[in-house]
Amino acid sequence: MKIAITAIAAIAGAATASPYFTEAAGFSQVDAAPAGAFATLTIDISGTNSWDLEFDADNEMVSQFVMSGGHITGIGWDVNLSSVGASWLSEAVMRFNNDLFLTVGIGDDFAGSSSYSSGGVFDLVGTGLDFFLAGDGLLNIEFFESFDDVADEVDNIFGQGSTLQIQYEVPAPSALAMLGLGGLVAGRRRR
Repeated sequence: MKIAITAIAAIAGAATASPYFTEAAGFSQVDAAPAGAFATLTIDISGTNSWDLEFDADNEMVSQFVMSGGHITGIGWDVNLSSVGASWLSEAVMRFNNDLFLTVGIGDDFAGSSSYSSGGVFDLVGTGLDFFLAGDGLLNIEFFESFDDVADEVDNIFGQGSTLQIQYEVPAPSALAMLGLGGLVAGRRRR
């Protein structure tokens, strides 16, 4: 019983602020945001390639821990995209946890290079496109082609300085405490 009370006290203490990551000039640190606030995580996707059709084994994936059960409320992008061979810029797609698909070069049905920016974080909640992460807290992003020009070859490259901004809501203290209590109950039931 003493262990359970200590665990609840630790959870209550952690519930006042949730850690989130910030990055500047290659240096990462953990900061805190108050409960109910929105935190933004920047993911560097420079050098990531788009290969073949969705779910192909050659496709590149980026997995980033955000937070267990995190509510993804917004997304932004600043990317430099270059096509390879006859592939079009409009064919490069990003799939986020099977919940959201993003094609930054949509409408650019030609080969070449271009920069794309969302001009800030796009609100997913207002459009009904927001989603929740699973208990592992991972945001998984698959980079694939909507049309595969050449199988097993790179079709598009996200160049230097390409980043994604992921906005998520920091849970209120009561929500974190409930998650902690649920974990204690689940741990207790297994014994």
